[in-house]
Amino acid sequence: MERLRLSRATHQLLERGVEALEKIGRELERYNDRQEQTDGTDS
Repeated sequence: MERLRLSRATHQLLERGVEALEKIGRELERYNDRQEQTDGTDS
């Protein structure tokens, strides 16, 4: 039973980590899009 609890906790931890990385990726894309827009208007 302890093993099951540990693997469930590990799975949840990994799932949260993946969700956080996906969120960071989306924010980086938004940031890059904004940078490209401002770079285009400055030139």
